[in-house]
Amino acid sequence: MKNERIYKVSLDVLTSNGVPQELAVKASVVVANDDPTKPNLGRTDEDQEIAREALSYMTEFWANQKEVKQ
Repeated sequence: MKNERIYKVSLDVLTSNGVPQELAVKASVVVANDDPTKPNLGRTDEDQEIAREALSYMTEFWANQKEVKQ
């Protein structure tokens, strides 16, 4: 893993925002290994799908938070 600090922060944010632990771990590994010098941050198609899936959980989590507050 290239960046342990990013991994830890990502894992905390994802799990705190409704992403299941197993998916949060996978997505955090993807983010921690991003390489800004490469196309698509060096992510494989599988990496990109993992990131999209995690984002989907967070989007749903926050949409539900808005509904609860209204």
